[in-house]
Formats: sequence, structure tokens, C-alpha cells
Amino acid sequence: MATKLTDFGSIEAIISEMTLEEKARLVTGGSPFATCAIERFGIPSVRLLDGCTGVNLVQYYGDLLTRLRMSSQSGVEIGMFGTISSGTIKRILIKLDKGQKLTEKEQTIYDTACAEMRKIIPQPQAPGAFPTGMLLGATWNREAVHQCASAVGREMDAYHVDVVLGTPNVNLHRDPLNGRVFEGYSEDPCLTAQLAPEFVKGVQEEGPLANVKHFAANNQETCRHSINVRIGERALRELYFPGFRACVQEGKVRSVMSAYNKINGESCAMNHWLLTDVLRKDWGFDGFVVSDWGAAYDQVKALSAGNDLDQPGPRNIQPILDAVESGELPLSVLDESVRRVLQAIVQSPAMRGRRYSAIDRGYSRAAAHRCAAEGIVLLKNNGLLPLDPHTSVTFVGEGSRRFNETGDGSTEVYTDQWTSMYRCAAEIAGEAHTFFGLQSLAQTDVAVITVQAPGQEGSDRTGLSLPDDQLELLQQTITEAKRLHKHVVVVLNVAGPVDVTAFASDVDAILCVFFPGMEGGRAAAEILYGLVNPSGKLPLTFPAAYRDCPSFGNFPGSAGEVFYGEGIYVGYRYYEKRQIKPAYAFGYGLSYTNFMISDLQLNHDRMDADAAECVHASVRVRNIGRCTGKEVVQLYISDVESTLDKPVKELKGFEKIELAPGEEKLVRFTITRQMLESFDPEYGIWACESGLYRILVGNSSDQISCSADLRVKSRSIYDYSPRTCLKKLYDDPRSRAMLIETIHAVGLDENILAD
Repeated sequence: MATKLTDFGSIEAIISEMTLEEKARLVTGGSPFATCAIERFGIPSVRLLDGCTGVNLVQYYGDLLTRLRMSSQSGVEIGMFGTISSGTIKRILIKLDKGQKLTEKEQTIYDTACAEMRKIIPQPQAPGAFPTGMLLGATWNREAVHQCASAVGREMDAYHVDVVLGTPNVNLHRDPLNGRVFEGYSEDPCLTAQLAPEFVKGVQEEGPLANVKHFAANNQETCRHSINVRIGERALRELYFPGFRACVQEGKVRSVMSAYNKINGESCAMNHWLLTDVLRKDWGFDGFVVSDWGAAYDQVKALSAGNDLDQPGPRNIQPILDAVESGELPLSVLDESVRRVLQAIVQSPAMRGRRYSAIDRGYSRAAAHRCAAEGIVLLKNNGLLPLDPHTSVTFVGEGSRRFNETGDGSTEVYTDQWTSMYRCAAEIAGEAHTFFGLQSLAQTDVAVITVQAPGQEGSDRTGLSLPDDQLELLQQTITEAKRLHKHVVVVLNVAGPVDVTAFASDVDAILCVFFPGMEGGRAAAEILYGLVNPSGKLPLTFPAAYRDCPSFGNFPGSAGEVFYGEGIYVGYRYYEKRQIKPAYAFGYGLSYTNFMISDLQLNHDRMDADAAECVHASVRVRNIGRCTGKEVVQLYISDVESTLDKPVKELKGFEKIELAPGEEKLVRFTITRQMLESFDPEYGIWACESGLYRILVGNSSDQISCSADLRVKSRSIYDYSPRTCLKKLYDDPRSRAMLIETIHAVGLDENILAD
């Protein structure tokens, strides 16, 4: 009798008993969004599904219909997901979302999918829609991100999802035109690395396994399946890797998704250096790697590189069988991937059991609301906001009725769980003071117009301008408001930075809500009327013009390649180095109150980095305004005497605190050696150099309130290297004799050193 999978202890016996075909099937996936079950060992199928914003029903229904076709229990033709495409399923969900009638065929497909779902979930509930990564980044709040992830994990468990894909997506904001830029957290690796592990922990504490994607340097949708990213190792190590490393080392993430793109000529899913040398050997990752859907272009090379699971399934496994039999793929390598997949299955809810049989609406809404309320950014306010509830307001634009909550593609959630800014405003101020449509402007005091700029998987944006129809509506509103002497508030429901120069000077206030999830409408209305004090800070720079962007001219590439010519100078690092003023700086965001940051103190002004010493910094923050609010205290470090070329300053820490009027708090930071290190690609190591470092504290990258100097002692690779000047070698008694000996050996006179 075959050994049954029960725990880690049963895995080795099962591997020894499995046939080669069973092993190959386990690592190639059983359906579009599930692994292959092997009944004789009691190995269940585990479901993998997007994602970080909630249950993706297009994927869920598609997988159910494909499994139905594969089981030969139905005559329904299914196609790509069987012969029914994901586009067909999406169209059905859109029509249902809009209350439109389905065709007979569409109704049959939908009824069939629902019947299959009820076999798993007898009483399914509409899923929640949670904020995207960019808004989570704008919260600058670890606890809020953790709470949101917990809600996502609970809902996924209720939907019988075992591995939640893209929890989180930590791809850096390299270029604002990236179609999926809204999924990532920030242009800054520190902010990403501080928040992303909290999402991992929040999901995994509720049962499902988290999955971080897309590893690595996956920063565009143009030619996304084949683009070759030409990038230096320093940029990878300092900017593009830290979010992943933090999810592995701090978050203990159980799964990593390899990306479609190539890095310096090698596809990520087949990149041994990336998946084995960096991920496993350098960082100690002990989970499993799953390919992005279809990214394992060569199954054998992918397995050899360390890509354990090839999705989607089912897929022809003959290449794996042939490679093992020929010796091209050692059986031990295949066994290791099987082992990792089995370990994940043992840890999954499919084996451990489900904790949640239903969605807790209250918990989900509270988590979504907290993030939306703390992630919405007030970009401009001439004193108009917050609105008095007795002020008459007309809301303009369909976005004012309903925001784009989650974006398109993997993050898209179809649900009836959403809030309307317009309807919530009416609840706050009363129907008598709230109107809809530009035609009502004459009888009101203020126009609140929502403009939208979509973001989606599969295509990049063509520019920073708002879509033509949105820009036309905005200009029409501004023109009419000027004629009638009315005030204008602009709400940006956008995938990322947009060009605000065309209208910013003509409006009274600008509120950026990004893609704020199901509670975004309520949170935005509460901010407009002052029930919530805005505290979001930009997680990326808003450029004044696209030509100012560091990747301008190097995005999206050509001839199948894109050069990351900006190197480490992404986002504010570039703008400050080049002294280019953006529209809105990284870390910027207004409040209805004011804060004073002062009295930065270091407990020591010297630090021995080699002795593992730390320096503790403290700063006083006082609310000098009239209402309670939250401030993000941001700590940056500048290497004043660096040998390596470095940014003017880099974010190294932050804390978000709440203060009542007149209240003062002491905010503390710990400065470690790691904060001072940079990666030197010539030596292939992280280096902390002796010298002067300046500690800077403020509330945005361009608003530094106080600073203090720190003198660091460290044994540096630059002390004695090919870069070391002869004078330094001659002045040091330890090296002088060797220098003179070398000069004699090459036939020179030591007197040349006299000069």
C-alpha cells in the first residue's frame, strides 16, 4: 500500500515510491489554477489564485469550467480555460455587474460555473475588493497593510484558495507608464521592504500560503513575455531585490513567482543564478517557486534552474520524462522540486483544514476602509477642504458614482461590495446639499469631479495625460466653474502619476485615491467632509513631465530589449541628483493640520560599524494645528564622503504616528550598518565605508526638517584596492615595505615616490 501524505515526515517515503510520470505531473500543474492531485498517495490538488485585492472570479470560474471539461462529466465546451476564453467569462461578469441581460449561451456558462462553485462552497458570498499595492504603499503603515492582508487571507480561505498569488507584488515603480505600476508598492526599496513582509504575514497567519511576484525586474507590459532587461547587478541588489528578500527573510513567504522577462539574456523562470544562487543560497529561501503563467518556456531548463512548479496545467510532460531518461535532468533535481511542492501542500489549508467557512463582512470592510482612509493622498488644498456639510456640492463624472476599485487583469475583482463617494457624501451632508452632474453646478457652491486613468495587465500607458474624455470633462468643469465663480475639487482615481500641470493651478484641491478598494468611496467622502484627516503620502514621485522621468528614452525599449540605463537612479534618487523639480515629491502628502519636526538627537555621533554597533536617533514631532492627524516621519541618510557614486540621500526608515492638537511625541529610529551599505559590483559585496554620514529627518523627500552628522568607522574594501592612491599605501607602515618591493620588482626606483 502506498504511503499517504500526512506531514513532512511522510514526504521522503512518497518520493521514493512515486513513478517518474507522477513526479512530472506534480510539478506541471493539473489545471489552469491548481496542482495535480495524486490519489494513491492522498496528495490533494491545491488551488492557486490571484490575488492581493481579493478573489479573482475570472480565474476561479475558468478553472472550474476547465476541470469540468477535463472530467468528461459535461458536454460544455470550455477551450483556453477549454474553448471558453477568459474574455468570455470576464464579459459575463461585467454584464452581471452592470445589471445587463446575458445571452442564452452566457447564462448557461454562468449557471454551470456557479453550480461547480457550490460543490465547493455551498453558499458562496461576493468577495471583497481591497486596495492595490500603490495605495497600500501610500499608507506608510505596516499595521494597516497587515490587517488588509489578513482580511484577504480569510476571504481566500473561505473560497478554498490555498496559495494566494501576488501577495504581494513588489515590482518597483521604475516608470509611471507601466500598465501594472499600480500593483507595486513604491519606487523606493526601503518602503517596499518594510511594508511587503506585513502582507505576507497577514495572509499566512490566516492559513493560505502567500506568493510574492514577479521575480525579478518585471517592470513593463510591452513585450512582457520576452523582453530582455539589460540591468547592472548593483541596481538589482539595491533597488529591485530588497522587496523580495524582505518577503523571504522577514515575511517567511512560502512561494515566489518567477517572471516572464529575461534578465541579461536569461529568462527568469530558467535563470539558475536568480532562482538558486540568489534566492536560495544568498537569502535562504526554502519554499517553492512557481512560474508566471506560461513563463517556463523550457520545462527542463526551468526545473534545472530551480523553478519547481510550471503553471498553467495541464501540460505535456514528455520533455521532462525524456530529459530524466537521457540524463539531461538529474532525477535528484526533479525530486527536489517534488519535495518542495509536497512541503507546500502539507502546509496548505488543503491539508491543514479550513479556518473560515464564510466571509466576515465587518472585518473585511474595516480592513479595506483603514487602508483607503490612510492611503488617499491630499495633493493640493487652498483651504477649501474639509467641506462644511451645509455646503452644496455637485459631483461630476461617473467615477464619482463608482471608483475603479482594483484595476484590470490579475487584480480585478467583480463584486457588489463597493461604496460610492457620491452616495456616501449624501449620507454625510444630506440629500438637500448633494447633487450629481455638471448641470447642477449653478445651484451649488462646489464641484467635485472624479477623473480616471486606467491601468491594466497586458499593455502600458502611452503617456501621463488623462484620457481624452476625462480631460475634456475636467476642462469643461473648470471653465464652467470659473464662469459661475464656483470652487473645484479634483479626485484622481488613477493607476499612477498623471500630468497635473494642465489643471492644478485652476482648481482648489486635488485628492488622489489611486485604486482604493471597496471602501474607497466612503473613505474619500469622509476625507472631503473632514470625518477623516488625510494622512497618505506618495509612494512614488509625480513628475512635472514625462520627459523628466529617469527611464525616459529607455522605456519600453526596442528590438526586444530594454536598457535600465538609469541604474540606481530611480524615482526621487534621480530627480535630486539631476536637480529636477517634480510636480509632487516622493513622500509628499498634505493634512488638515500641521506638524513640527525638530530636535534630532543621536545617542552617539560616532559608530564602529565593524563592531556591530547601532546608533539610536530620536526626533520630536508636535501637532501645531487644530485637529487630530497622522504624520509620517521619514528618515533619510546621505553618504557625504562616498567612494561609490551614490544618491543625494536614501530613505532608510519611517514611522507613522497620530497626534492630537498640541500633542508631542518622541519618534525613535535605530541606525544599523546595513542602512549604510551599498553594493559594489566590482567586488561583488556589500560595503560600508568609513566617513561622514548625514542623518536627515522630514515629512517628504524634499522637506527635511532637521539633520545630524554621524562619523562611521569601518574596515572598507576601498582602504586597499586597485583604487587606492600610492600616497595612502606609502604613508601606512604596514603597506610601505610591500609597495617599495613591488616598485623594485618592476625595475623602478623607489625615489619616484618622493613626488
